[in-house]
Amino acid sequence: MTQKRHTQRSFMALGRATAISSACLALFSCAAANTATSTTANISTDDNQQSKITDAQEIVLPLTKLDNGFSITLPYQSNISKDTHANTLQFAYADTHANKSKDAYDDTHVNNSKDTQPKNTNEDTHVININVNEYKGVSLSNSAGKEKFIAGNYSLVNAEVVLHKTKQWVSLVMFNNDTQHIEVYRIAPEPLEIRQQISQPTMGSEAICAAISANGELQVINVDATGTLNQYEVHHGSFLSLRDFAIGPGIKSCALNTNTETLYLADEYAGVWQLDTNIESELAKDLIFHERDVAIEGVATLPSMPPISIQDNVGVSARALPSISTRDSMGVSAWVSPDASGVWLQTPCLTQFVSLVYDAGDGNSAFEVDNADGKATFIQPEYVHLSLNSSARSISLIVDDDQSGYFFHTELSPALSHALLNSQCDSGQAEASTRDTSKDTHIKSTITKGSSTAAVTSKSKYGTVSVKPEIETDSVENYGDAADDPAIWVNSLAPQQSRVLGTDKKGALNSYDLSGKLLQSLPVGRVNNVDVGYNVFVEQSQARKSDAPTIDIAVASNRSNNSLSVFEIDKRGDMVHLGDISTTLGDIYGLCMFVSDGEAQVFANDTSGRFERYLLSFDTAKTIDGRLTQSFSLPSQPEGCVVNTKTNTAYLGEEGAGIWALNVSKNNEEPRFIAEIAAPVEADVEGLAIFEMDSQTYLIASSQGNDSYAIYQIHNNKPSALKLIGLIQIVADKIKRIDGASETDGLDVTNANLGGRFSEGLWVVQDGRNVMPSQTQNFKLVTGTSLKHSIRKLVKRNH
Repeated sequence: MTQKRHTQRSFMALGRATAISSACLALFSCAAANTATSTTANISTDDNQQSKITDAQEIVLPLTKLDNGFSITLPYQSNISKDTHANTLQFAYADTHANKSKDAYDDTHVNNSKDTQPKNTNEDTHVININVNEYKGVSLSNSAGKEKFIAGNYSLVNAEVVLHKTKQWVSLVMFNNDTQHIEVYRIAPEPLEIRQQISQPTMGSEAICAAISANGELQVINVDATGTLNQYEVHHGSFLSLRDFAIGPGIKSCALNTNTETLYLADEYAGVWQLDTNIESELAKDLIFHERDVAIEGVATLPSMPPISIQDNVGVSARALPSISTRDSMGVSAWVSPDASGVWLQTPCLTQFVSLVYDAGDGNSAFEVDNADGKATFIQPEYVHLSLNSSARSISLIVDDDQSGYFFHTELSPALSHALLNSQCDSGQAEASTRDTSKDTHIKSTITKGSSTAAVTSKSKYGTVSVKPEIETDSVENYGDAADDPAIWVNSLAPQQSRVLGTDKKGALNSYDLSGKLLQSLPVGRVNNVDVGYNVFVEQSQARKSDAPTIDIAVASNRSNNSLSVFEIDKRGDMVHLGDISTTLGDIYGLCMFVSDGEAQVFANDTSGRFERYLLSFDTAKTIDGRLTQSFSLPSQPEGCVVNTKTNTAYLGEEGAGIWALNVSKNNEEPRFIAEIAAPVEADVEGLAIFEMDSQTYLIASSQGNDSYAIYQIHNNKPSALKLIGLIQIVADKIKRIDGASETDGLDVTNANLGGRFSEGLWVVQDGRNVMPSQTQNFKLVTGTSLKHSIRKLVKRNH
């Protein structure tokens, strides 16, 4: 980039800010217009204010060059108290730059559990100094005079001191440029001994970042040379691949906020992307910043923390502002571009551009311009680092200058830092206000945003319980949205040999054993939903019906030919395709079946909302026939359904609306709407299943929009009356390396004793995002014991 272009970009930004200053107040720039938040702010300042405020209210911060470069200092404690709470995780990150002039500073990132206050520094606190020479290696030294050198060609990714229960260690993440491996070290801070060293091969690295999660686990993000984003967690001493997906070219750096499960990506072609790092979340990225001809190359984040009080000597406290909770403080992110001599600072509600200038005079600057204040230097930053200066109660930042190769630091004023750290995104108007009496500086921000209070209140009212899967099946063959609906076949002769049937809706019906192993795959077409029936009569011309032989069957909705595909299940659980029954549906979709008096009846629906009911029959040659006995329609697309034969009630799911009930004892009944989708349940409502326990019947429904399962209590004397008692989520079991379940379509459940770990039943759900590692979709198996325990928890909360 030429000096002329950079100068033009800098003054274009200044001119644009001047031109629109009457429409947008200066503190929170109009870059925030790409959010749904309305923000206003007022600033007053005096000559003592560190930030230079122009007539156009532009914020300009002076930079100080770090003569000795960028180094890191981490505090640690030589004695760990045995009184440390067993369930409390605390870790602090501080970096003190080697320049020990009056402008040098200390900064600390603090992340506490919601019930824990930050610890004050005391005489027991010591420090570790870390210096990185890209070509020689990494050197560590501490206050006790111990030294450690790790030779190699390294790039430092992340360094933190972790204090968990009675253990303390230095977590060091580096990228080995020689081997192209990510290397993680766990180092004892007092003797500086390496207690653990692990590595992960990569396909190169275009951008890499890491951070400690709230549960003390190290998370690492690497965008490799193929444009694939790889997400890892270091779990029990080894790299656990959480997920990977194509992210595309142009990613220059990343920043990870584990508190909010947010990843920021600097894309030199597009701007700044934001992603959800929850591995069960949808693979989607939001472009939160874009400006023409501005190539974003550096990004950083300051984790969320309790709000700062300017009057509080501790510097980080929630006590002074009781109306602002830890949840409201979502953290601060920042990004830089060599095309602009400044930094963009952002919270979920606010975005602010701050100009950065360096007072020239040493001849080492990128380039210089003359302005009304004299000679000033603009920089071309490609790197940014955020930290909290606890002593000055303000945000500090480090930037580089690509042309000169120097690092610079500056600090935001306490008032501006407070406004960023304490911004709120909630219903109506929320106000964060503070006054720095020594400088007579007042910043007041008023934020208006759509309300999410109802959803939060509802979720809190009903509660959510988590369970872990016991088993996962082999992945389906086809990619994309392929696995859809499971059905459990109970082997009455050998329950432990029961089967889980599952549709691969791009071409096959599969069968798995209770360990999740694929046993059978029948390529019968695009089967969407499946259900099973037991003891179905096979008609005999010379025999009474009660003496007729019976078979177990499975029926699947087949979208390849708008038919019902029928299968016999033999005593071992093997399936044989008997044939198809044509329907008059336009685009067959969902299906459920029940057996009454040895007769199998099937409800099938299509995407228009139409339902058809078929009575199946089998002759001595097991030739199948289906007779249409009933039809009706729901207002919009249905899919899942289930029949409780004890009450002759069918429950029908209308995906975007709710649940209907139908009396199946007759063929001329009309369905009734009985449960609307409302918080905390989120559309689509897809899979439905009946579960009995503790003399009570429950309806389980997939709440697809929030990766949960709604549990409805069915009134014993009125089967059309449902009472929502809460939600269940299926979360990852990282020890077993089985991920949770998300975006579930179909599900099935039985309380039959299947032996072993499934002696109290089995719950099976489709997993729409099969990760840890990323693979094609599959099905998750949860023990009936876990399901019962979770439902009892929800019942207890409702009493």
